[in-house]
Amino acid sequence: MSHNHAQLPQHNFSFAQRLQLAVLPVVLADLFYLLYRTCSVETRGREHHDETLRRHGRCHVVIWHESMAMAGCYNRGTDYLTLTSHSYDGEFAARVIKRWRIHAARGSSSRGGSEALKALAEAAKTVPVTGFTLDGPKGPRRVAKSGIGVLAARTQLPIVPNAYAVSSAWRLNSWDKFPIQKPFARIICAYAPAIPPPPDDSPEAVEATRSAVEKSLNDLHAQIERDLGGAPIV
Repeated sequence: MSHNHAQLPQHNFSFAQRLQLAVLPVVLADLFYLLYRTCSVETRGREHHDETLRRHGRCHVVIWHESMAMAGCYNRGTDYLTLTSHSYDGEFAARVIKRWRIHAARGSSSRGGSEALKALAEAAKTVPVTGFTLDGPKGPRRVAKSGIGVLAARTQLPIVPNAYAVSSAWRLNSWDKFPIQKPFARIICAYAPAIPPPPDDSPEAVEATRSAVEKSLNDLHAQIERDLGGAPIV
């Protein structure tokens, strides 16, 4: 499947940034995947994902921002598509996931996210799974923004919550406490039952969906984190 990825003109980045972009995304993508391959990965609730695709053909799969690396490794080489912005961070992320053979739609999440949602809604017409980080790009952590409700209303596609937990990880000092899995850790990837799209894009319907998705994903995280024996990451 071919996708047209808009590239940001290189002159918008400094020489140092262009140098970093040429090297670091590939190194980090390979390092993450190498660490991931040493881990034991347990999948739960995959039937929710597969049944939703069987019934509807397409769906949105939603994660928290902190799960991006594990989700990227788990879905490596699939027809999964996610969104990255035109910023340096977005370009960096797009190159990392390209290394994992995952597609990226590009759109700005500033100005209310309208461009980003338009790019994802357009992509959702042709790809089976569009991935969405509910609390990205800047948090607050594990609080869903309204974008998923708007996107689901526009596309009328169901939403499948997808949580990742790891038994042992280094945590970055970032707003999302981003985990880097330690070698030979246990990872649980879990899916919850699909949440239907809102009947329309009214603020009330969008908020009801946003709230339901947030609760489902947080409940799922709490369950698998408890099963791995770890204290909640706060």
